[in-house]
Amino acid sequence: MIPFASMAKDLVVVTNNDVETSTESILPQQGDWAVGINVIPLFRYVGNAFNGNTDNDIEYLGGEPFIKTEDWNNRGLMPDVSIQGKYMLTDEFGLRANIGLMVKSRHDKRYVDDDKALVTDPMSENKLIDEAVNRRNGMSIMLGGEYRKGKRRVQGVFGAGLLFAFQNDKTTYSYGNQISSVNQQPSSAFAGVYNDGYRTITDNGMSSDYFAGITTSVGVEWFIAPKISIGAEVNLSAYFIMHGQQYREYEGYNTATGNIDSRIDIVSPKTNEFYLGTESLGGSLNMTFYF
Repeated sequence: MIPFASMAKDLVVVTNNDVETSTESILPQQGDWAVGINVIPLFRYVGNAFNGNTDNDIEYLGGEPFIKTEDWNNRGLMPDVSIQGKYMLTDEFGLRANIGLMVKSRHDKRYVDDDKALVTDPMSENKLIDEAVNRRNGMSIMLGGEYRKGKRRVQGVFGAGLLFAFQNDKTTYSYGNQISSVNQQPSSAFAGVYNDGYRTITDNGMSSDYFAGITTSVGVEWFIAPKISIGAEVNLSAYFIMHGQQYREYEGYNTATGNIDSRIDIVSPKTNEFYLGTESLGGSLNMTFYF
């Protein structure tokens, strides 16, 4: 009877150790890396696949930048998605980063009548090319840390970090018809490029904006499988927004000097804003993979 009791006791201990080991393997551990994505677009795609929606695309399958700027003077140039990553220093403490990047370049080429050819032949069908090159760039970075509490599948996650971002928008024009003393306001394929007889060659649009500040977060992660979690969090952020000077550069024929001059008109001066508030309240549902 005694050997049997001892064997049963050892079996219970082993079983308990197995349970504990199994629980630990589900949660992130020291040395683990993690990548997170926003799964709402994926759920929307799956839902539309069953409701007959033909306009069904997976968009923005990634993390979200730490700020959304659609309401700031209708700018909305910031990246729509970002890369979320973590590294666990211990089982409870980890480093986190959120990086978003956007680089866009659009070349808009259009045909315009050849003014010089029309002078010699009014029936000429010669065409030249006007071009507008629009460049829109943006980047957002959050670097910080997190602390997690809980030993079961559901863990509370508390984070803090530093924020930085920038965005700019600039359009450069080139024209097929050249300015001269004979043709002081050449034809252009783009409407609205002339101002007091001068045509636009550079428009910095919404200028350059810079964001800098801090953020804190409170969230929950539910581990639906070993090292795979679904979670959401609310951020409290405070940051300054510095708007750059907006301007347009023009070129035109100066009748007083007989030269082709350029000028710069200031559209608006530099301005500053301050923001303090919660973000992602009731927002994205994230899935994180630890490995």
